[in-house]
Amino acid sequence: MVAPQLQSVRTPDGGVLSVYSYGTGPGAVLAAGSLTRTILYSTFASSLSATIPVHVYDRRGRGKSSPLPADYSMDAELDDLKAVLDATGSSVVLGHSYGGGIALEAALCLPVSRVAVYDPAVNIAGCLPTRMLPELIEAAAKGDYVRAVQAFSREIDPRVQKTVLPDQAVRLVLWAISRMTKDGRAWKEMVPALAQEIALLDSSHPASTRYAGIAVPVLLLAGADSPDYFHTIAASLAASLASSTSVIVPRSSHGALQHPSGMIVNLFRRFLRQEA
Repeated sequence: MVAPQLQSVRTPDGGVLSVYSYGTGPGAVLAAGSLTRTILYSTFASSLSATIPVHVYDRRGRGKSSPLPADYSMDAELDDLKAVLDATGSSVVLGHSYGGGIALEAALCLPVSRVAVYDPAVNIAGCLPTRMLPELIEAAAKGDYVRAVQAFSREIDPRVQKTVLPDQAVRLVLWAISRMTKDGRAWKEMVPALAQEIALLDSSHPASTRYAGIAVPVLLLAGADSPDYFHTIAASLAASLASSTSVIVPRSSHGALQHPSGMIVNLFRRFLRQEA
């Protein structure tokens, strides 16, 4: 596996972003999902770097990057993404989940050459579950990040939805994860950003036709085992985009980029080879 090189990139508002580069030179920039540590994409990024350099950055509120600005908005995300694109000389954008929504917005207003996304969290006509937002905001404000993760997981994680355990038992499991694993220990720093990101999604219910203005090639992937609303999003976007390829990836869940199958890597690789 290719070892990443770490660099810091300054944003227009004086913030700092940590960027992990797999390969050197212009290539693709990957925008990560919510509540996700950047290092979890290392296998995926390393595999793709044989085709094109891949630069994965800690979005605000994660790792060594700056906190989210008080006036957080999608414009702030796009300013950050553009700073990484400029610093690496890249023009391709990849995105997972919330990062997929950022990538698609970038295709509307930034000079990108192509976009590839997996399970993009775009709240088409309000299809994404955001009912947990009041509880999430309250828990984040109190620093109760285990409760915040539980509220979030109750709406979006099929494993939590299907469990027969009572809420208190689920909380105990999550509490243990928050103490015993690197992913869980990272929740404390990421939950404030998660609350702001879900609030932004809740306030935005775009029609799929909003993205009809994207002129560059787009690869739309959705996991066959991901929640159904990601299938709805992919189908709606594919119907509106002039130049897109849409695939439902068999035996793949929402977190598939963190343990990528050969099929997923090859789908991205074939799409990126056209750029390379």
